[in-house]
Amino acid sequence: MEYRHDYRDGVKKHGDRFKVYLDTGKNIGLEFDARYNNKDENPYDEMQLNGSELSAFYYTNLNKNTVGLAGLSLDYNSDGLVYIPYVRLNYTFDNGFRLQGRYKWKLWDYGMVGADGNSYHSKIQEFDSFIGYKYDRWDFLYQFDIFWEMDSNALPLYNNRKWDYQHNIRLMYSLDKNWRPFIEIGNIKENRYTSERQTRYRVGIKYTW
Repeated sequence: MEYRHDYRDGVKKHGDRFKVYLDTGKNIGLEFDARYNNKDENPYDEMQLNGSELSAFYYTNLNKNTVGLAGLSLDYNSDGLVYIPYVRLNYTFDNGFRLQGRYKWKLWDYGMVGADGNSYHSKIQEFDSFIGYKYDRWDFLYQFDIFWEMDSNALPLYNNRKWDYQHNIRLMYSLDKNWRPFIEIGNIKENRYTSERQTRYRVGIKYTW
């Protein structure tokens, strides 16, 4: 289980996410999260549900260091549903370092107004890469994501272009076998049409039982 609060300094917006993870013990996992926005610049003020996501996946150990995973997420918001099939590969070195890569599609089932004024259904390819290191109770993770919009009539993703990227750094500390607080700092776009970037700050805690 995880709770996370974030603040984006460019648009001056707060947000929250609650996430629950279940491992069935039979190589199948389930995840559910709910996302909330806050009014204006005030945290926890007039919180409104901004979307929720349900994910089911299958994982298997390819060898003693490598785990392969494939799954499907259904992302719900007030406009409709987004289908997100994905695959992921995790490799853990014996010295505490780890590498991870995730490839996914985001397929919108509802239409939006495109660049020429006609409706389009967004289709985004995304690749996420991770470099992590665990030492004693500390865990460090760097993440780089890149996105491509595949529909020719789609609105731009960032700086009037069909692609976007973002960086994120997370530092987590294990208080014991159950509780793990963490902080994150990310660099993300501010809007679709300019090159402006903003910093996203996150603080949260994970509980495992």
